[in-house]
Amino acid sequence: MRKLVALFTIIALSTSVGFAQKKDTKKTANQKETVQFRLDEEICPNCKHKIDNNIAFEKGVTNIVYGKDGNSVQVTYRSDKTDTLKLKKAFDKVKLNVIESEMVADKKTR
Repeated sequence: MRKLVALFTIIALSTSVGFAQKKDTKKTANQKETVQFRLDEEICPNCKHKIDNNIAFEKGVTNIVYGKDGNSVQVTYRSDKTDTLKLKKAFDKVKLNVIESEMVADKKTR
């Protein structure tokens, strides 16, 4: 009988600890935003190589798309990890000058 009571006590204590854990609210704040950067020069294959090897590995960057006009780059990033100022600094680090940046409205598809 004591073994049965001890077993139920252990089960009750272990399940109550699992339910008492605090929910992580940070995971709901990982909103993605897209910004378009216009560069002062045409994006050559060497520039694409710089962007792919440096900007793509900045913290929070999830996607990079090159514009059809030849001098724009759209960067999708997690807003809780980085912002546009940090991304501009990353472009400056690889010696690519940003003329302007603008937020792009996300297109929701179903």
